[in-house]
Amino acid sequence: MPKLLLFFLLAIPAFAENFSSSSFKIDFGNLNLTGGGKTSPSFNLTDTVGQNAPGQYDSGSFTVKSGFQYIYDTFSPFTFTISDLDIPFGTLTANIGVTAQNTLTITTPSGSGYEIYAVENHPLWNEYKQPIPDTTCDSGTCSESVSGTWASSSTYGFGFNAWGVGSTGIFTAQNQYRQFANGATAEPAVLIASESVSVEDRQTVVTYKVNISNLQASGSYQNGIIYIAIPKY
Repeated sequence: MPKLLLFFLLAIPAFAENFSSSSFKIDFGNLNLTGGGKTSPSFNLTDTVGQNAPGQYDSGSFTVKSGFQYIYDTFSPFTFTISDLDIPFGTLTANIGVTAQNTLTITTPSGSGYEIYAVENHPLWNEYKQPIPDTTCDSGTCSESVSGTWASSSTYGFGFNAWGVGSTGIFTAQNQYRQFANGATAEPAVLIASESVSVEDRQTVVTYKVNISNLQASGSYQNGIIYIAIPKY
């Protein structure tokens, strides 16, 4: 006689770990027994204990890092350095443009980006506050927010170019320049570089240019450039 075998599957609901009190509630997929960094004189170890499947998993389009030990990947400190704090132009000659450079280097925490702003404390001026005017570039239209080509020896003034990955949307060529915002008249600092991903030792090269006419008053001209680096979170 044929026999009929019946199987019944009982589905048991699965719940995340849940802890609560009058002042907090924690819902979590699992609760690690331990995890973190451990050291001795001879080794460094990061681990995750208690999670179902800790580890790194890769495919063609994504990477999953499962476990608290990977939080250490996000601990890159935010750093910002300027290569040179004194930018001399030397003795200027009319109708001969002079350039000088320094390098801004920035590192951001994992998953974050940055913005770099710049402003001058006042125009490039002498002891009598006679300024070298801000450049308006060859087109006569460049400003704090508009870039322009500056190649003519008869275009006078002071301006800058920022060149690097974070500045490609602001300057499209290395002979394009802008004016610095003027802090003496409360103009807001201008954005010169920005990215929305984490970076390590990302460099932006700033080129300063000055060109004077034969009518420019003699003397020693100075100003200060202030850079403001802001992390994105």
